[in-house]
Amino acid sequence: MSNRIGRHHRARLLLRGAIGAALVTSGAASLAQLTTATLRGTVSGANGAPVTVTAQETGTGLMRHAVTGRDGSYTLPGLRPGSYTLRFEAAGLRATRDVTIGVGQSATLDIALAPAAAPAGQGAAPASPDKNAIIVTATRLVETRTSEVATNVTTQQIQNLPQSSRNFLNFAQLAPGVRVSTNPLRKTFSGGSVGQDPNGDSLASPQVNVFIDGVSLKSDIQQGGIVGGDSSRGNPFPQAAVQEFRVLSSNFKAEYEDAGTAVISAVTKSGGNSFHGEAFGFFQLDSLRAKDYFQRRNAAAGVADEGKFSQKQYGASLGGPIIKDRLHFFVAYEANEQKNVQSVTIGQQTPDNIARFGRYQGSYTSPFREDLGFAKLSLEASEQDRIDLSGSIRKEHEMAGFGGQTAYEAGSRTANTVYTGRLRWQHDAGDVSNEASLNYLYYKFDPSILSPDQVGQNFDSALRIGGASTSQKVVQKGFTLRDAVTISNVDFLGGNHVFKTGFKLAFQDYTVNNALNANPVYNYANRPDLNEDFSQPFEAQYGVGNPEVRAKDTQLGLFAQDDWRVTDRITLNLGLRWDYETNAKNNDYVTPPDAAAALRALEAVLAPQGSSFRAADYISTGKNRKPFLKAIQPRVGASYDLFGDQRTVVFIGWGRYYDRTLFRNAAEEALFRQYTSRSFQFSKDGLPRNGQPTILWNPAYLTGGRAALDGLIASSTAPAGELRIIRNDVKPPHTDQFSLGVRQKVGRLISGSISYQHADARDQVGYYPVNRSVARNAAGFLDFIPVTGFSDVVAMTQARASKYDAMFVTFDKAFTRASPWSLNIAYTLAYSKERGYSFNFDFPDVAQQPFRPNAGNERHRVVVSGLAQLPLGFQISSLAVFGSGQPFLVTDQRNGAGAGLVLGNYGNSKAFRQVDVRLTKDVPLFRTGAKLQLIAELFNIFNRANFAGYDGFLPQAPATNPSFGVPNTLAGPPRTFQFGARLTF
Repeated sequence: MSNRIGRHHRARLLLRGAIGAALVTSGAASLAQLTTATLRGTVSGANGAPVTVTAQETGTGLMRHAVTGRDGSYTLPGLRPGSYTLRFEAAGLRATRDVTIGVGQSATLDIALAPAAAPAGQGAAPASPDKNAIIVTATRLVETRTSEVATNVTTQQIQNLPQSSRNFLNFAQLAPGVRVSTNPLRKTFSGGSVGQDPNGDSLASPQVNVFIDGVSLKSDIQQGGIVGGDSSRGNPFPQAAVQEFRVLSSNFKAEYEDAGTAVISAVTKSGGNSFHGEAFGFFQLDSLRAKDYFQRRNAAAGVADEGKFSQKQYGASLGGPIIKDRLHFFVAYEANEQKNVQSVTIGQQTPDNIARFGRYQGSYTSPFREDLGFAKLSLEASEQDRIDLSGSIRKEHEMAGFGGQTAYEAGSRTANTVYTGRLRWQHDAGDVSNEASLNYLYYKFDPSILSPDQVGQNFDSALRIGGASTSQKVVQKGFTLRDAVTISNVDFLGGNHVFKTGFKLAFQDYTVNNALNANPVYNYANRPDLNEDFSQPFEAQYGVGNPEVRAKDTQLGLFAQDDWRVTDRITLNLGLRWDYETNAKNNDYVTPPDAAAALRALEAVLAPQGSSFRAADYISTGKNRKPFLKAIQPRVGASYDLFGDQRTVVFIGWGRYYDRTLFRNAAEEALFRQYTSRSFQFSKDGLPRNGQPTILWNPAYLTGGRAALDGLIASSTAPAGELRIIRNDVKPPHTDQFSLGVRQKVGRLISGSISYQHADARDQVGYYPVNRSVARNAAGFLDFIPVTGFSDVVAMTQARASKYDAMFVTFDKAFTRASPWSLNIAYTLAYSKERGYSFNFDFPDVAQQPFRPNAGNERHRVVVSGLAQLPLGFQISSLAVFGSGQPFLVTDQRNGAGAGLVLGNYGNSKAFRQVDVRLTKDVPLFRTGAKLQLIAELFNIFNRANFAGYDGFLPQAPATNPSFGVPNTLAGPPRTFQFGARLTF
């Protein structure tokens, strides 16, 4: 039976009160700028007369209206991102502008009226567009008067920059301070280096969030930040359905939740009054790909290459009218079929290891299949009302979990499933814009063991062989209601205000099934000082019991913000947010009596040593864990237009941002009690080791597998496994962000910025062993303290913290018909350090650890992208990434494995360099308006061997590690050609 976790009556009463207050506050619904944009400005030349402002969307013909206030100011909130024709009209006066505005922008457009006979800004009619050109239909507005640090990634960039996997999140690295994972099996991104662990992976959520049409893809259970982002090479959404997105790197507004460092907000395409669509196909073959570093090394050693790489990506999209001007549709489908090559290599390349494990080395195929779909209906019910109904599907299967120092047979079959649905209504009534949405999210992560008939064997610093140890099933599903109101053109306190206020209410249902070590794994180590070698295991781990926990959780978020235009030069961004969860900490869990007794006994032993451990802080009665009520998040900023022309703008901002602890952290406390991973310590003599009892080794324990270990459990010679505990007062992690900078426009096409960013992240989750002595023994070790009935007591700590300081520099030159090339540069100079790791077994008190560089401490990073129109219908584009290299984790035991141990990210990795290029040729198809685009792409054109992981172990003298600093995994592909075609109409 599963452990069902309920909600408290008191929490429900509080939640009802908060919802009532939110309804009174908001009155109506608005998603603020998760999916929309705001245009504001001042109209001059009307001599005090009111000016009618009309915005007509190019694709659908939908119109929005506003009237200027007494000072000539106007605001158009809730605009769908895209291209508009703007008309400004008063008695005998008129002006017209064609503009494009991006998602999430609060753009400013000031207009001077002219007599209607000579409309301002109107010249000769534009020439007919070149059907071979990159389409740019209007002037893209550049947002300057804001304290947010954000980057908009346009449709042109998504469609035209080189892209190997069609994962639109890869373009998030066009924003400074944001890094995309180079691990092909973990499609994540990070901001501010928070949450980075050894070798660049994150064992906790890196405190990011992704919204697609306002639907949050936040993973409440699994690692990776967003659903499906962990342990998968798949894409979160069909790229053909993404219109554009916005990357918020720092100081984002109060409407954004569940993110401490970075947010991506994307909007999807919609159908219009004419039919538009595309069909595409791309392929990569093994013959079009150079051998990577490890394949070449294995070939030189005479190791057979058993893997053949290939990739096929194909799909189609279509949008158009069902009822002209009223009802439109859009659908998209994409498939991705891959056969990837994973190289298995021995860690420490000693003669003994090569003789023992050489047969496992080689390159093996890892097959993968993903299907992505999206559909949307858009109803223009009236000039004031728009209703959208949309849904998406993601299904994928993969053979993964091997490569590096893990043999093929130790892999897993991974399955990911994500469904989303959304019903959205927007109503505009003058200066009040209302939106409401009901969202649904279903996510299932379901990996299984590839070789369940083989026990696992892990030879430390050499190779992992045998079957995988763990199967899982993680399910997250829930409904979310978002409700708010935007009120514009409010003249108050001598300025013009845009007020936004609203709430989010989510009902979540979680399932965590984690059969940890259900397939036994035997650990080996070469430790002469402990009389251990590879001839027999020193430990076996084996899980038994019920591996499933279920829970329900209700989440509430309230926000209010004010964009206050104090003067024509000064704009203030003032916001406040509050978040609350009823069951983030497994509140109804009751600590079993044997566990509570063990914790009290452990406190009695540790107290005389000066330990601060208090058993009562971790013993749950089912009534003493209260929801966290202090997630109050002020977010403030200001911008100052030095000359009043939007060209030189100074900005400053500060804010607090709460993320959330993964529910899995709380679930594992219950899971480790009802499902136990037993640890059996073996030795050659059966004597205690480091104060811990051992079992005299018998080869039957290995050949007998599960049955032999079941016998050990039945004979009660092994403890009940790990006791995992969390504090009753667990808090969600938070980040305080500060930024200061200046933006500069040069002419109509060039803009840039330079800014200083600081992030201080606290209350991050880590774990440490409690049953260790506070003081070190003569050898420098923390003595093991036996705990009745348990092998270890591992407690959650929130003393883990990060600090990030950086300088961001951006340069952007826009693409136009008159100047048909673009260039975008994002430079980051960063210093990142961290106190503590995910698992801290080398210090008695994490809070007393020093801040040391974390794996995200890459000093310099430059991302350059650009595209250009060439003669004869050719276009060229490029994306280049240059990084000074991330440090890797070093475990230095040369001065002793105890007090002399030095642990930190000090390894000097090689610089990262990858340059990708795309060349396209457009072929018009007769006079139909359709176009065939032939595409050739080359990734990593210089065939740079970029590494992601290194051997960082330095053993205690006199032993040595000849493989120290030797790379064991790659970050990115070898030189690879991709060819494709795209038909558009």
